[in-house]
Amino acid sequence: METIRTIFFGDSFIACPGLPASETWPALVEQNLGGQFGARLELEFQIRSASQENTRGALERMQKDVQFAEPDIVVIQYGTNDSTHWLSNRGAPLVSQSAFRANLEEMIDRCRRFSIPRVVFLTSHKVALDRYDINGLTPDQNTAIYDDITRVVAARESCLVADVRDACGALDARTICQDDQIHVNQAGAKLYADVVTPVLKSTIDGLMTLKSAKIPEHAHD
Repeated sequence: METIRTIFFGDSFIACPGLPASETWPALVEQNLGGQFGARLELEFQIRSASQENTRGALERMQKDVQFAEPDIVVIQYGTNDSTHWLSNRGAPLVSQSAFRANLEEMIDRCRRFSIPRVVFLTSHKVALDRYDINGLTPDQNTAIYDDITRVVAARESCLVADVRDACGALDARTICQDDQIHVNQAGAKLYADVVTPVLKSTIDGLMTLKSAKIPEHAHD
């Protein structure tokens, strides 16, 4: 039986702290896809997340957690921690917009060098924090700017995006966040699963078409 391996790579938004393991959105995606592909495929999913991490830290651990693992698909989500503006940083974000863009591009390049066929990016859900960062924007407004960068990089590099932020629409962030006003609750996890599942299904279908046609794969999306 053919095996497709997927790694979810990101910060704590990937891990969904505060939810039982079976109710996190990666677990829901696994359940959804398992039901859709049935006995046709063996699907393997791994979570490689680090709390409070930004893309600089991600590049440091990417070799071990992604490159050497050589999955078929890597799903990447960053931006919230990169976009945080601290007074102690004299008003600058932890990772500048230009550096964030370059870091995402380097992640894609590394995946392709290691013949990882598909890279999928996630944007972030709305968070309910009502404070203002030192630059005068809310944490969610800052993250939205970095989500736009993610979309631009993905489009330029022909990578798919599971656009969670777009799916949030006009909903009140408090309805999808836990009491910490940051991490998703059960409703938020379901929203993620509803967005990510069809994107991964399409990605897996595409991989299987290539494999069955015996078309050489060059780790390009």
